[in-house]
Amino acid sequence: MLSITPNFAQERALNMLRRDWKAYNSFMVYAPTGSGKTGLAAFIADGFVSRGMRVLFVAPYTILLNQTAQRFTEYGLPKEQISFIWRDHPNQDPKLQIQIASADTLIRRDFPDNIDLLIIDEAHLRRKSILESIRYLTTETDVKVIGLSGTPFSPFLGSYYERLIKPTTIAELIQRGDLSGYEFYAPTKPDLTGVKTKNSVEFGRDYNEAQLAEIMCGSDLVGDIVGNWLENGRDLPTVAFCVNVNHANFVTIQFNQAGVNAEVMTADTPHDERQLIIHRFESGATKIIVSVGVLVAGFDSDVRCVIYARPTKSEIRWLQALGRGLRKAPGKETCLIFDHSGTVHRLGFPDAIEYDELRSTSDGMKDAAARDAKEREEKLPKECSECHYMKPAGVYVCPKCGFKPLVGEDVETDTQRKIKKLGNGEISYTKTQKQSWWSQIKFYQNMRQLTGKPVSDGWCANTFKEKFGAWPNGLNPFPMEITPEVSNFIKHKQIAFAKAKQKSEPAGPKGVHSGITPSTTSQIIKTQKQLKDMRESQGKRA
Repeated sequence: MLSITPNFAQERALNMLRRDWKAYNSFMVYAPTGSGKTGLAAFIADGFVSRGMRVLFVAPYTILLNQTAQRFTEYGLPKEQISFIWRDHPNQDPKLQIQIASADTLIRRDFPDNIDLLIIDEAHLRRKSILESIRYLTTETDVKVIGLSGTPFSPFLGSYYERLIKPTTIAELIQRGDLSGYEFYAPTKPDLTGVKTKNSVEFGRDYNEAQLAEIMCGSDLVGDIVGNWLENGRDLPTVAFCVNVNHANFVTIQFNQAGVNAEVMTADTPHDERQLIIHRFESGATKIIVSVGVLVAGFDSDVRCVIYARPTKSEIRWLQALGRGLRKAPGKETCLIFDHSGTVHRLGFPDAIEYDELRSTSDGMKDAAARDAKEREEKLPKECSECHYMKPAGVYVCPKCGFKPLVGEDVETDTQRKIKKLGNGEISYTKTQKQSWWSQIKFYQNMRQLTGKPVSDGWCANTFKEKFGAWPNGLNPFPMEITPEVSNFIKHKQIAFAKAKQKSEPAGPKGVHSGITPSTTSQIIKTQKQLKDMRESQGKRA
């Protein structure tokens, strides 16, 4: 007898399984974040263990193995009957009733042939040998198979699992208060024209990572991430999802230069170091964890802001990441989500993505998936052109800022979400755009300081005012690598100043020039390269 009582989603799932138990051999349980997936697995396993039967639980990530065993014990399953199939784990006993296995270890060994129930966690992940074992067990033996996933959208699942069990949805969990609400903003939408796609084991067909990183590492895009968080992030505990290690290092360094304590965590970060990072995050010493390919499962810390800077076509990747911010916590009513990838425009809100049947590669299922995609497209949110809040489909007036567009008016926005082009031809700059320019001007000031030819704070402020017609009041002075746009603006300003000075002064000896000289320009370029090399070196150490 377990020490816990099933919640509403677990009770529904158990009843649905009982109803169809004799008719099917394999089931896929659609268990969104917050529905109690591990608890459900414990209830199912208990039904077998209490009758002297054997259960094999398979998890894809090593962090989930000990976590699952600990939860099983807390819920009342017999600790003395739990064994591990995981490399050289000291607690391995094939005679015990509950075997908890690492998927990677299991793939390299003979599949146990004396089990009565197979439970596969994160079952949307493609593991060929495990899928072949599912097919064998369900067709040649009496073993029952149950897959668990919060995102059972992979197109191959319908070929291996016979029955979808869908006890609840993200929308229902949010409505009940079991998951946090959210506020969605799209401060950046990068131009992904020409980026190719390729297949991945975990997330299906998605953008080419190397091409994505090249685009997302642009200093203006990273500046948007840092500037927007400083302006709107409310100093909340935050997880940022990046493309690759280089991208994550770049983002982390920029946050650190802005005085925000951020740390990188990747798939190669040792387990002990991960735990230290998580501890610092939970204690508030670290404000932002910058993630590459991790924190999508087994991470239950209090996250109140998500920065999504990893463009994707994968609904699985999208929901797995956003789910980290939707978990409830004391005093938490909503999660801020800043999408700097344009993904919300393609895939929509997390609670709008769901399926009522398992997908497969058959023509009928392809047609069903196409219909689902068309229905979801009609429900995609629309961006408020004034504050970039993502409005639900059909909402005309922005519920966040109250902006009401004119009838038939569509305000165009450039690909970086910085300059809004109004109908009368005037250009209106957002605070994020102004912050980016001010940071780059301060970067230029730092470069000049290093060359021994400093420019004053007054020069910086006047340069900003020449561009925007106002002083940089209230903007953060953290430096950000200069872009060609800002560099050219400063260059033209200096050329104009030099020409004006030449006109106002008597001609000097031949070869004497006022203003910027080739040697000064060369020194600035050299210093900028040195700073770039320093940042790359810092990135490698990070």
